[in-house]
Amino acid sequence: MKIKASELPDELLSLIENPDPLVGEDILIENDDGNLIGVILQPKAYEFFVGKVEEKEDELDSSLNETYDENSMTLDNLKEGG
Repeated sequence: MKIKASELPDELLSLIENPDPLVGEDILIENDDGNLIGVILQPKAYEFFVGKVEEKEDELDSSLNETYDENSMTLDNLKEGG
């Protein structure tokens, strides 16, 4: 989901743009019961996180050891009912 900064309350936008380095740069959003319902990550942390997820996905994909079977049904075959 993407939203425009202009749609955020000024106080929240200020926290995002000027994080407190002693508290941390991520913003945790809790409901009134104290349950975590969302997190705002700064761009560099988000890029790092996504990069690590992609690395793991690539590692898992490369570990698949499926042999090619030229007689296997294609998606078109399956959609046509065999």
